[in-house]
Amino acid sequence: MNKNTQPPVQSGDLLSFQPCPPPPGTLQPRRHTYLIGIEDDAASQVLESVMPLLDRLLAEKTAEVRERRLEQMVDFMTEQMLVPSTVDLQMARQLATRHARVLNEFGYLSAEQLADANRSQAANRHALADNWRKRRQVFAVRHPDASARTREVFPAFQFEQHKPIKAVQAILEAFGEHKAPWKIALWFTSNNGWLPDQARPVDWLTRDPEAVIAAARQDAGGSAA
Repeated sequence: MNKNTQPPVQSGDLLSFQPCPPPPGTLQPRRHTYLIGIEDDAASQVLESVMPLLDRLLAEKTAEVRERRLEQMVDFMTEQMLVPSTVDLQMARQLATRHARVLNEFGYLSAEQLADANRSQAANRHALADNWRKRRQVFAVRHPDASARTREVFPAFQFEQHKPIKAVQAILEAFGEHKAPWKIALWFTSNNGWLPDQARPVDWLTRDPEAVIAAARQDAGGSAA
């Protein structure tokens, strides 16, 4: 920065602040100084009163972000160093086969396809499906697309005429946050001892939804993430 150039002033309705550069010839300090202007006496008093709280919150947030980034780095390094065993590879192949079987039998829909099928006018083509998922009316699983990029798709058995089947919401609520999405998909498509003839929940979802909801509630206590 040219020594004759003043740092830009950031202005708002009540506050303005301007970075104060260090004196010429000094090293860049670790502590940065700002000149804050407050246009209102009441706002000035509020700022003075919340400064201790703001300082504590910033310190806590900084520590939280640093810890999260450290965990991400450790996870990445662990993945690079961890060599899967023969048993791990076999289990992964078996699980991938089960996942593929579910999607091949029942199909799946992307958020964009659901938006188009329901004639959504939202500019964000994910908005409709995301709204359904936030309300726990549907669930999505992760699946690689044609370019091998992993994306979230919605198993088609939870829809009727491209709209959520009402019973699905009660089933998802029964499991709460305790069952991972792919385990939910496998629960729907596996034989269940709480249903007549150990039928699959997916086959009774529209035939007798209350029976499927009851089966989900029975299984929910022992479900694993």
